[in-house]
Amino acid sequence: MPVTIKQIAELANVSRGTVDKVLNDRPGVKNETRKKVLEIAEGLNYQPNFIGKALVQSKDPIKIGIILTPEYNPFIQEMLLGVKNAQEEYKAFGIEVNIKMPISLEPAEQISILTELENDRVSGIAVFPIDDDRVRTKINQLIDSGIAVITFNSKLQGTNDMCFIGQDHKKGGRTVAGLMSKLLPEGGEVGIIISSYNLSCHKDRLQGFMDKINLNSFPIHILDIRENQDRKDEAFKITLEYFKKVPDLKGIYITGGGVSGVGNALRILEKTDQVALICHDLVPETLKLLEDGTVDFALGQSPEFQGYQLVKLLFDYLIKKVRPSATYIEVPITISTQDSL
Repeated sequence: MPVTIKQIAELANVSRGTVDKVLNDRPGVKNETRKKVLEIAEGLNYQPNFIGKALVQSKDPIKIGIILTPEYNPFIQEMLLGVKNAQEEYKAFGIEVNIKMPISLEPAEQISILTELENDRVSGIAVFPIDDDRVRTKINQLIDSGIAVITFNSKLQGTNDMCFIGQDHKKGGRTVAGLMSKLLPEGGEVGIIISSYNLSCHKDRLQGFMDKINLNSFPIHILDIRENQDRKDEAFKITLEYFKKVPDLKGIYITGGGVSGVGNALRILEKTDQVALICHDLVPETLKLLEDGTVDFALGQSPEFQGYQLVKLLFDYLIKKVRPSATYIEVPITISTQDSL
């Protein structure tokens, strides 16, 4: 039979109200009483009645906000699948998920969305944070007000977030540098297309790539580093401009979305078999380019898994009162080639 709050109260010689406060981490209980109640609950392997809690909260649901990046990035569409799967799974427990997809990677827009969620009285937020002092200040202000905040994909130093879920992006950049050196043993000019300097994940990938190149003295020269904001049309334009500068360009590294734009430019220039191309994220457009040999290597980071975890982690904390097992939940790096598909 399941253990009840009444049984714990009788064994601890306290009221059921006191046990309820302890189990829901509310104030108003002496430390020694709190410790005693928790020890008894743990000894009896007490499990909360989630079904009963769901019936109560369905009338007054707990709200959480998920802030992604612009929807035109295929990676975000994959992450959105995971968010929606978790949303469907946990809706019976009184969780209302509000998904926000901005139209830009500008700090002002993200702060506006954070403020909107705050005014909507959300209990938790998962945010793909922009690396900006104003965003950092706003996130810490939300945390100080009692809102549980998880950051994901792009780490934001200086925040008191409950946890971060994502890859070690410097490691990803170093991995790309190693792969590029194997594709180009004789070296040559390489162009880099970075999503945005406003996101630390892309700065870290770039830093890891440069560090590895410099440390190992690879004969690879960086032609230029240009932003495309994850847009395939901008990546297309940048690729054409790179080849206008250096017709014998040997390689391209794109850190974010828009690789299909690079592929289209290489096809027009009849360079698909002559240029080493490495990208991130196993989204449909990347898979197509891997299949036809345009992309040599693609690094994956399980976007659907990440999206699901955002809702699950907030559910565990807000409903089950269980904190994440670590402050950094690292997502492994996968490497795909034409032959591994």
